[in-house]
Amino acid sequence: MCLGVLGGSTAALPARAWELGAHVGVGLDSGSIHLGGDLVAPLAQVSSSARLSIWPSAAFVINDGQDGLLLGADFPFEFRIDGSIVAPFVGPGLGVAIFGDTQLKLNVIGGVFIDAGTVRPFGELALRFIRGVYADLLIGVLFEL
Repeated sequence: MCLGVLGGSTAALPARAWELGAHVGVGLDSGSIHLGGDLVAPLAQVSSSARLSIWPSAAFVINDGQDGLLLGADFPFEFRIDGSIVAPFVGPGLGVAIFGDTQLKLNVIGGVFIDAGTVRPFGELALRFIRGVYADLLIGVLFEL
Protein backbone atom coordinates (compact mmCIF):
# COMPACT_ATOMS: atom_id res chain seq x y z
CA MET A 1 0.00 0.00 0.00
CA CYS A 2 1.26 3.48 -0.84
CA LEU A 3 0.61 4.77 2.68
CA GLY A 4 3.09 2.27 4.09
CA VAL A 5 5.77 3.57 1.72
CA LEU A 6 4.94 7.17 2.68
CA GLY A 7 5.11 6.42 6.38
CA GLY A 8 1.33 6.31 6.96
CA SER A 9 -0.50 3.78 9.05
CA THR A 10 -1.53 0.40 7.78
CA ALA A 11 -3.59 -0.33 10.90
CA ALA A 12 -7.13 -1.34 9.99
CA LEU A 13 -10.07 0.91 10.69
CA PRO A 14 -12.14 -0.29 13.64
CA ALA A 15 -15.20 -2.33 12.69
CA ARG A 16 -18.37 -0.23 12.76
CA ALA A 17 -22.00 -1.16 12.98
CA TRP A 18 -24.70 0.95 11.38
CA GLU A 19 -24.93 4.50 12.69
CA LEU A 20 -27.95 6.79 13.02
CA GLY A 21 -27.79 10.52 13.61
CA ALA A 22 -28.82 14.07 12.84
CA HIS A 23 -27.29 17.22 11.42
CA VAL A 24 -27.82 20.96 11.14
CA GLY A 25 -26.30 23.17 8.53
CA VAL A 26 -26.30 26.33 6.54
CA GLY A 27 -26.26 26.98 2.81
CA LEU A 28 -23.13 29.07 2.30
CA ASP A 29 -24.48 30.67 -0.87
CA SER A 30 -28.12 31.21 0.16
CA GLY A 31 -28.14 31.33 3.97
CA SER A 32 -30.68 28.48 4.04
CA ILE A 33 -30.94 26.39 7.22
CA HIS A 34 -30.77 22.58 7.02
CA LEU A 35 -32.26 20.17 9.59
CA GLY A 36 -31.73 16.53 8.76
CA GLY A 37 -31.29 12.90 9.63
CA ASP A 38 -28.53 10.48 8.65
CA LEU A 39 -27.91 6.74 8.45
CA VAL A 40 -24.41 5.39 7.76
CA ALA A 41 -23.79 1.74 6.90
CA PRO A 42 -20.37 0.24 6.08
CA LEU A 43 -20.07 -1.35 2.62
CA ALA A 44 -16.44 -2.43 2.25
CA GLN A 45 -12.99 -2.21 3.79
CA VAL A 46 -11.21 -1.09 0.59
CA SER A 47 -7.73 -1.07 2.17
CA SER A 48 -6.21 -1.39 5.61
CA SER A 49 -6.70 2.35 6.15
CA ALA A 50 -9.81 3.16 4.05
CA ARG A 51 -13.45 2.15 4.31
CA LEU A 52 -16.38 2.77 1.95
CA SER A 53 -19.87 3.36 3.39
CA ILE A 54 -23.30 4.35 2.15
CA TRP A 55 -24.77 7.46 3.79
CA PRO A 56 -28.49 8.02 3.08
CA SER A 57 -29.79 11.33 4.41
CA ALA A 58 -32.81 13.60 4.36
CA ALA A 59 -32.83 17.30 5.17
CA PHE A 60 -35.58 19.86 5.45
CA VAL A 61 -34.27 23.15 4.01
CA ILE A 62 -35.63 26.48 5.25
CA ASN A 63 -35.19 29.34 2.77
CA ASP A 64 -36.30 32.95 2.47
CA GLY A 65 -38.40 31.73 -0.47
CA GLN A 66 -39.77 28.24 -0.91
CA ASP A 67 -38.72 25.61 1.65
CA GLY A 68 -37.71 22.20 0.36
CA LEU A 69 -36.37 18.73 0.95
CA LEU A 70 -33.01 17.19 0.04
CA LEU A 71 -32.81 13.40 -0.19
CA GLY A 72 -29.46 11.79 -0.86
CA ALA A 73 -27.28 8.71 -0.84
CA ASP A 74 -23.59 9.53 -0.53
CA PHE A 75 -20.66 7.10 -0.67
CA PRO A 76 -17.90 8.41 1.62
CA PHE A 77 -14.42 6.94 1.69
CA GLU A 78 -13.19 7.27 5.29
CA PHE A 79 -9.44 7.30 6.01
CA ARG A 80 -7.67 6.30 9.20
CA ILE A 81 -4.88 8.44 10.63
CA ASP A 82 -2.76 6.35 12.99
CA GLY A 83 -3.03 7.48 16.62
CA SER A 84 -5.74 10.07 15.86
CA ILE A 85 -9.43 10.28 16.68
CA VAL A 86 -9.92 12.35 13.50
CA ALA A 87 -10.91 10.44 10.33
CA PRO A 88 -11.24 12.51 7.14
CA PHE A 89 -13.74 11.46 4.47
CA VAL A 90 -14.53 12.33 0.87
CA GLY A 91 -16.98 10.89 -1.62
CA PRO A 92 -19.58 11.23 -4.35
CA GLY A 93 -23.34 10.94 -4.06
CA LEU A 94 -26.69 11.21 -5.79
CA GLY A 95 -30.05 12.48 -4.69
CA VAL A 96 -33.08 14.61 -5.37
CA ALA A 97 -33.92 18.17 -4.45
CA ILE A 98 -37.63 18.90 -3.98
CA PHE A 99 -38.43 22.63 -4.03
CA GLY A 100 -41.79 22.77 -5.80
CA ASP A 101 -40.38 20.63 -8.60
CA THR A 102 -38.04 17.65 -8.31
CA GLN A 103 -34.47 17.81 -9.60
CA LEU A 104 -31.78 15.14 -9.69
CA LYS A 105 -28.61 16.26 -7.92
CA LEU A 106 -24.99 15.18 -7.80
CA ASN A 107 -23.15 15.56 -4.48
CA VAL A 108 -19.46 15.79 -3.67
CA ILE A 109 -18.81 15.65 0.07
CA GLY A 110 -15.78 15.98 2.31
CA GLY A 111 -15.18 16.41 6.00
CA VAL A 112 -14.06 14.77 9.22
CA PHE A 113 -15.46 12.32 11.74
CA ILE A 114 -14.34 12.58 15.38
CA ASP A 115 -14.18 9.06 16.82
CA ALA A 116 -15.49 9.25 20.39
CA GLY A 117 -16.41 5.57 20.73
CA THR A 118 -20.04 4.81 19.94
CA VAL A 119 -20.71 8.52 19.26
CA ARG A 120 -19.11 10.26 16.24
CA PRO A 121 -19.53 14.00 15.72
CA PHE A 122 -18.79 15.17 12.17
CA GLY A 123 -18.26 18.28 10.12
CA GLU A 124 -18.97 18.25 6.39
CA LEU A 125 -18.78 20.46 3.34
CA ALA A 126 -21.24 19.34 0.66
CA LEU A 127 -21.19 20.61 -2.91
CA ARG A 128 -24.54 19.99 -4.59
CA PHE A 129 -24.88 20.26 -8.35
CA ILE A 130 -28.55 21.20 -9.02
CA ARG A 131 -29.04 23.80 -11.75
CA GLY A 132 -25.78 25.35 -10.57
CA VAL A 133 -23.51 24.62 -7.63
CA TYR A 134 -24.59 25.01 -4.00
CA ALA A 135 -22.25 24.72 -1.01
CA ASP A 136 -23.56 23.59 2.38
CA LEU A 137 -21.67 23.42 5.68
CA LEU A 138 -23.04 20.78 8.04
CA ILE A 139 -22.30 19.56 11.57
CA GLY A 140 -23.87 16.54 13.18
CA VAL A 141 -23.51 13.49 15.32
CA LEU A 142 -23.84 9.76 14.63
CA PHE A 143 -24.69 7.09 17.20
CA GLU A 144 -23.66 3.47 16.71
CA LEU A 145 -26.66 1.12 16.63
